[in-house]
Amino acid sequence: MNNSIQGICINFIEKVLEVVGRDEVWQLSELETGLGKLSDEFLKDTIATYLKEIDRGILEDKAARKKAGLVVERRDEERTIITRFGALTYPRAYYLNKQDQRYEHPVDQAVGIEAYERVSVNLAASLVNYATDVSYAKSSVYGSNGEISRQSVMNMVRKLNSVEHRPSCLTKKILPELHITADEDHVALQDGRNVQVPLIVVYEGLKRESKGRYRCIGARYFSDYGKTTRQLWEAVDDYIEEHYDSTALKKIYLHGDGAAWIKAGCELLPRCVFVLDDFHQNKALMRATGAQPEKREALRNAVYRSDYDEFLELCEKLYKGAKSTAEKKRITEFQGYLCNNWESIEIKRKENCGGCCAEGQVSHVLSARLSSRPMGWSEESLIPMTILLSRKANRIQVNAEDFKRKAAILEECVVKAVSRAKKTLGDVDPDRLWKNYSLSTGKVTPLFRVLRGASM
Repeated sequence: MNNSIQGICINFIEKVLEVVGRDEVWQLSELETGLGKLSDEFLKDTIATYLKEIDRGILEDKAARKKAGLVVERRDEERTIITRFGALTYPRAYYLNKQDQRYEHPVDQAVGIEAYERVSVNLAASLVNYATDVSYAKSSVYGSNGEISRQSVMNMVRKLNSVEHRPSCLTKKILPELHITADEDHVALQDGRNVQVPLIVVYEGLKRESKGRYRCIGARYFSDYGKTTRQLWEAVDDYIEEHYDSTALKKIYLHGDGAAWIKAGCELLPRCVFVLDDFHQNKALMRATGAQPEKREALRNAVYRSDYDEFLELCEKLYKGAKSTAEKKRITEFQGYLCNNWESIEIKRKENCGGCCAEGQVSHVLSARLSSRPMGWSEESLIPMTILLSRKANRIQVNAEDFKRKAAILEECVVKAVSRAKKTLGDVDPDRLWKNYSLSTGKVTPLFRVLRGASM
């Protein structure tokens, strides 16, 4: 293998020198493309050589193979797997394991390649990360130059249905209060239904970034279409308990539009009170006063002061001024909505409840991928995608570890072959490499001298 690796290195250097040694002036884009392709081929050749060496080591260690019960069925069976560097093809032997009467490719087991797997776990992770921003088809283009089908990308997303995404916390924060904002996105399914996808954000307060723009401090996002309301709030409760000192935490303000699933959080979370968020409150006010805008400010002031009697009086006047049944219905709904949530309005006057950023969070975290474009989701895809989107919001990228299954128990002969392959792969003699290069080219160029000096 030593000679093979040295040959690969010499071949790579020759091709690089051929590109950069031409008299013409290369554009940066041309150098990036040309050298990038050479680099990919070099890396694929190196990996293939490593795999071949493992395969050779297993074949040649007859005593260890006999002990393990591995009998050669076929040699040089080709396997192709698409990696971050392109399609990698390598030969390997096929064995019958006489101990349990199953057929296997020990090389694949050694390097963690599953049977029938066409894509490396690193590439799969990249494709899934792309899929949280763009369609499955575009993910394939961005991540694999279109070599992977959109169906395959979708299947990779679905594999991550139960990925754990809550990191552990070593030191609990000590804070007197926390804030939670909750809202939902409305997502179309392929069967014609429209479903609600919840989003919950736990944060420590708001920081002003610029005029009219605020950032949630210490934000943590939760979204999972596949969970029940109770399961979702239990996940939130577990996170708070793990990351914050419960003895110091005096109050949790839950901001939302008053939906039943949101208020359910107050039943489970300790010292939690509901606060009707300003966005939905003002939205309801605007809708009710659309035909009588001159009465809007008085109503807004009454709500702001939480003057219940004045609010009812103004609603009655608004109703009397209505000119259609539809308008009267909107006013009645508005009055009922605020009356049913009056305690959550009053608390904003009595306590410093902080602000809410639910609508913007839903748009940023969920809607951009789930509902902003005409599309229909299957529930099988929507469930893992909501998990992935919350992971992304929490700045947790999907990586190769998310796709890895339990490592196979390797036979002694395979372990020995891997060890030898690693040693041989790293046993390249630079002096010999440069000597072989100078002999193969017949000349020592200025660039060669630079490269040779860098290795010393």
